[in-house]
Amino acid sequence: MTNDETATNGYSPDEPAKPWAWLTEQLILTSVFRLLLVTSVTFLAFDFRTIYEEANAPLPGETEREEPLTMDPPKPRDHIRPYLPRTMPRRRSSKGPSMPGYAKPPPHEAMAEKMTFKRGPKGTASAVGRIEPGTASRFVDFLDGQQGEVKSLHLHSPGGSVSDALTIAKLVRKKGIATNVPNDAYCASSCPIMFSGGKERIVGRNAWVGVHQIFPSKKSPGNVADGMAQGQEITAQVQQHLTEMGIDPRAWLHAMKTPSDQLYIFTPKELKDYKLATKVANTKTSKK
Repeated sequence: MTNDETATNGYSPDEPAKPWAWLTEQLILTSVFRLLLVTSVTFLAFDFRTIYEEANAPLPGETEREEPLTMDPPKPRDHIRPYLPRTMPRRRSSKGPSMPGYAKPPPHEAMAEKMTFKRGPKGTASAVGRIEPGTASRFVDFLDGQQGEVKSLHLHSPGGSVSDALTIAKLVRKKGIATNVPNDAYCASSCPIMFSGGKERIVGRNAWVGVHQIFPSKKSPGNVADGMAQGQEITAQVQQHLTEMGIDPRAWLHAMKTPSDQLYIFTPKELKDYKLATKVANTKTSKK
């Protein structure tokens, strides 16, 4: 080995090899790159798993009970009740609502099915079941088949699609149709939006009328900011709609403050004070 070779390698053949002599700049950079790559993949996998789990988490109504739940009626400072999107609340001794087009009260299973429209006597009709995307177009078809003879629409629904409820409400007002939540009927979530379209709005004795926060109807990955923006936009649309219908938009403040798995149930007095109803039947009270 020449002197030049000895100078180039940094050690002479007579000297023992240094333990780090095998390290080169290229090897160090390659190792660092691989470490960063593994770290990035790990974090991406964790983020994807988080997004996937959130996107596939059950929405309100997908895992709840399917049997009616006996509950006490609301009273001042005691309004919050569980939200039942696939069944209905029931007061003690209640047999359910009497609906146009039904020989007997609709079964509680109807709350888990898409909304069905039926014609009753003397210009009445019923809307029973969930408000789903496409319900508004089916309602248009139903009205077209009735040749303008529907004068009163009776509701029994756990709610659902807000956009469809808004569309139906506007059409109901345009047609001059009255809305009615009969005795012991259930009108929750977006159903009160649909109810608000009635030129006259009647709530029967011991009916359940309640609202809560809007939640997305489809499960899809997205960030929190997008979800909040969408919720704020829909909330603004609902409040503007209520104002146009002659209803106090403060009624929707209770929806904004109530989690999506619960309901704020209005008392008869609140239904009148907020002008959500134009007429509320007297509620039976126990005598001492």
